[in-house]
Amino acid sequence: MKIDRRAFTELLASLGVAAASPALAQGQTVEVSMKNSPKAAFVPAIINIGVGDTVKWTNPGVITHSVAFDPAQASTASDVALPAGAQPFGSGNMEEDATFSHTFTVKGTYKYVCKFHEAMGMVGTVVVS
Repeated sequence: MKIDRRAFTELLASLGVAAASPALAQGQTVEVSMKNSPKAAFVPAIINIGVGDTVKWTNPGVITHSVAFDPAQASTASDVALPAGAQPFGSGNMEEDATFSHTFTVKGTYKYVCKFHEAMGMVGTVVVS
């Protein structure tokens, strides 16, 4: 006996049952702002996200910032940390109103800096679970 898929789905719907259908997983986007006052900082400084989520950094001010997940770009290499399997990445120079987004695909703790203001404490952490 062959069942008409459309009729079956309509029957389930009339009974208040949702038919199973494949869904595309969509990660969330978490926003981080770059502040200049009272001191240069990523806000929030620590964020917790899931695999597949995206972080979007925005520089609303006139002072140039960066997002550096690369120990080679840090004044103190230990200020940047990547989990095993993650490759270094970064935004480059971010002028006023610039944005940079990155989707995280490897679980672990990521530490990053603004290469211009690291010495002033402009560091951040992304925990991916």
